Amino acid sequence: WLKSHSGSTVLKARAVHRPACSPPVLPKQALAAMVEFSMPRLGASFPDGWGPPESSSPSPSFGICDFVEHLEKFPLTRIGKICDFTASGQLYAAKMGKGKVAKGGAKGKAAAIQALNPSKDDEGFSLVDSRPLPGKSSGRGRGGAFGRGKGRGKGIQANYQEGILGQKQKPFFSNNQNAQKGKGKGKGGPQRRGIPSFKEWSVQTKTEWEMKREIMLSSLAKLQLDAREVKYADMLWCGKLHNYNRMYDRITTKTEKPMRRFEELEFFNVTTSDDPHLQEMLQEDENVTAIATDHVLAALIAAARSVYSWDIVVTKIAGKLIFDKRNGSQIDFLSVNETAPDPPNNDDKENINSPVKLSQEASCINQNFSQMVLDMNTPPKEMEYSNPFEEEDEESLVASGAYRYRKITIPGNAKSENEFERKPAELIVRAEVNCKLPDSGPNSGLVSVKALNEYEPKVTYSWRSHLESQKGMVLATELKNNAFKLGRWTAQAILAGCDTMKIGYVSRVQPNDPWSHSVLGVNTHMTDGFAEQIGLTRNNMFGILRTIIDLIMQWDDGKYLLLKDPTKSVLRIYELPFDTFNSDEEDGEGDEDAEEDQELDEDGNVAPVQPEGLR
Repeated sequence: WLKSHSGSTVLKARAVHRPACSPPVLPKQALAAMVEFSMPRLGASFPDGWGPPESSSPSPSFGICDFVEHLEKFPLTRIGKICDFTASGQLYAAKMGKGKVAKGGAKGKAAAIQALNPSKDDEGFSLVDSRPLPGKSSGRGRGGAFGRGKGRGKGIQANYQEGILGQKQKPFFSNNQNAQKGKGKGKGGPQRRGIPSFKEWSVQTKTEWEMKREIMLSSLAKLQLDAREVKYADMLWCGKLHNYNRMYDRITTKTEKPMRRFEELEFFNVTTSDDPHLQEMLQEDENVTAIATDHVLAALIAAARSVYSWDIVVTKIAGKLIFDKRNGSQIDFLSVNETAPDPPNNDDKENINSPVKLSQEASCINQNFSQMVLDMNTPPKEMEYSNPFEEEDEESLVASGAYRYRKITIPGNAKSENEFERKPAELIVRAEVNCKLPDSGPNSGLVSVKALNEYEPKVTYSWRSHLESQKGMVLATELKNNAFKLGRWTAQAILAGCDTMKIGYVSRVQPNDPWSHSVLGVNTHMTDGFAEQIGLTRNNMFGILRTIIDLIMQWDDGKYLLLKDPTKSVLRIYELPFDTFNSDEEDGEGDEDAEEDQELDEDGNVAPVQPEGLR
């Protein structure tokens, strides 16, 4: 024992040799304070060291083959390897794995520090989603790929409905990591791309309708036959033909001409079953297979270019087909920008730029334009028969134009096993001709007059600024935005035998006024050349018609509906009850509505009509 300078007693250590199991020598005060410690008994199996206590059951022995049923927990690459849990070993493993870090993992020193932290051991796991948790978006500022604007708000997933509609989903975030995090105020670029805004069915199908066939519209382009063997024969002409006024070929954007409105004229678009001449020809000629109008057949020919829904009713009676349309069908109207990347929005159906309103506007423009370009100073050419739909008792005037009834004989397939498919099929079509060129022959120089309309000029692109300088670019844009409409017009011109197509460019005087328009120019196209430009061939045209005729002729007599799916490029054929879409039922419903609108007295009876002076 030694005394320190402070007066306290300290213990001086000295080396003393003692046995291994003898306790150390401590002062008496320390020995009294310590708890008694008894040494555990050494096992007989471990005479030279420590070990577990003896047990009656033998200890199990595990080999590498005992882990076979647990291989999903212990991969083969890990079995049999020595695990180094020291810090130096984990640092070495982190350095060896540098540059091979998975997406979202740490790199460099961060990986080494993470390897030393047992609470963040991600061994055996991989990051599958690096998106932030849903909640408040971080940051303010202008939007990137999904729009422009300031403010806070949750990001909107672009093209969310594309996945619901069965299309390929696009990534949640674009390549630009600075995408919009605020609530955008402008129009998004890719947000509306590829999403048609008009997804309504033209006819609501019923469960009792049997679907006979589903045709992929992309397969229609493969249907071909030799159009040189197709024969044409005129049955009769009705109406009258005026000459085309060549003054409209000289119109430019600087000398635009206001559109005239012909509200005093009557325009007809009578369906096949209501045409008296078509019904008479079908009954008199036993060789005739089908009758139709050019509007119905043109929609069927250009079906692969369509996006919106439309329908055609085909009735088979006694082995003959009647291609018809319903009253007020979508075929009666012209779509606007149907195939455009940004089609018209259908959120507000009463908006002047909604698809329905634009279709009505385009149809009225085409009717007025077909009468506006006529030369009224020259007497028209009167046809053999007058307009078949003109009422003699009425005083109203009928729009100028001629109806050409043609018999088109489509050749058959000599190698087919079906007898009907081997024979030629005769089809009678009622086609419309708007006017004729001056100084042309009796059946030559026929003209089909149509009009494209612009409803919302943009700052970077408008017809008034680009039509004269970049006429080809304007036409290419319209071919992309209105592929179905231009395909229908071309098919109608071919069926009518028109050599020339006059396409006018009509724009609104004011973007918010759908009633006032101006003609900015008229382009002239040869029908065959224009058909080749848009990829419409006669071989494919008559191949489609012959295939549809052969398909329906295989079935029993009845009524069939050809319905275009608005969400897919598919044409479905349903078998309907024979009384479906009958005009008699529609007239009956109108009579019931008229009875409901009648005034009733106190007893519930129909009140007599009183003179206007007593009301």
